[in-house]
Amino acid sequence: MKVKTYNTCSLHEGLEDIKRDLGSEALILSTRSVSVRPRFSLFKKPAWEITAALEEKVEPKPEPSLGAKRQLRISSSTSAAVATARARTARDSRMEELIAEISDLKKSLRSLTKAIPGKSDFGDGMFAELVSQGIDHDIADHLIATASRGNPAPSEQRSFVRRLLADQLNIAAPVELYAKTPVVSAFVGPTGVGKTTTIAKIAGHAAIRMKKKVALISTDTARIGGHEQLARLGGLLGIPTYTCADVSTLKDLVAGLDDCDLILIDTSGSSPSDLSRLSRLEPVTAAADGKVHLVISATTRSDDITKIVSRFQRFSPASVIFTKIDETDSKGALTGDLLRNELPVSYLTNGQRVPEDLVIPATDELAGFVVPLETIII
Repeated sequence: MKVKTYNTCSLHEGLEDIKRDLGSEALILSTRSVSVRPRFSLFKKPAWEITAALEEKVEPKPEPSLGAKRQLRISSSTSAAVATARARTARDSRMEELIAEISDLKKSLRSLTKAIPGKSDFGDGMFAELVSQGIDHDIADHLIATASRGNPAPSEQRSFVRRLLADQLNIAAPVELYAKTPVVSAFVGPTGVGKTTTIAKIAGHAAIRMKKKVALISTDTARIGGHEQLARLGGLLGIPTYTCADVSTLKDLVAGLDDCDLILIDTSGSSPSDLSRLSRLEPVTAAADGKVHLVISATTRSDDITKIVSRFQRFSPASVIFTKIDETDSKGALTGDLLRNELPVSYLTNGQRVPEDLVIPATDELAGFVVPLETIII
């Protein structure tokens, strides 16, 4: 018996590989959901490990000639010994157990086939809906296959897909608002994503609602009027703002604000393609010696988000903040980007008001962007 194990992103892909390698007569010995860590990724992704087997057929031996038959009679004692050995193997209890296992696995294969997306109206419709909302094919496969186990009703399957999707999302705690100890946070990201306004929103919530002592620091000396914008917002909120043009003094400035509960540091926006500028930004976040948040606009294309995440990974961001979610109708793509890039999300912003338009996301809310509750038709 030929046995082989496959590691694939989806059940459908795995079964296609098995069919191609071993043929349609192959038996599925085991399947299990696993997590793998792709190369250069900090987080794991869902995958499948499938073990399959193929019974190798024994070719019939040709009928021996008359001379060969005489030779066979001459060596009858040897043949008898071989036959006895074969009979002993045939009666081996382990072989009987294997046959019983194969029978059970055939039943499992039939059940597994029913769970593969595309084999039912629910699978087809749900798969298309997930993909159209920005969910990768392999993740959609995994969600539908898991939700289809036991053949629940379509409405239950839909709710289950939403719960499974929510379970895969990661919310980073908004420590700037709720931490009991002093927090220093720096914010990085491309130009024009609303980084400075987002900092002011977080500062406003922390100072006004949580009664924290907050300080703002601008290191954005590359953009004309960059530090003036933060200073103006800080003035409206009654929060002191400092400008630090010299990175070498940033560490001393942060240390001098040791009586503050929260220090938020604005940085220059950087194109993910400008590697030299990103390199110059690294000493800033190192001197701040705090948490780093990556700020991305929700209107950014998925391919560009993947590039941004890859290029800004050098700063080891603790979370991502998506801004401008009110400016896109494709909120499902936002959830897909979080899953695809395995990003923990801490805040969303949905408007220009400071500090009102700041949202602490919930996993069910993010899953609802992709799988909304069904409309009740009266």
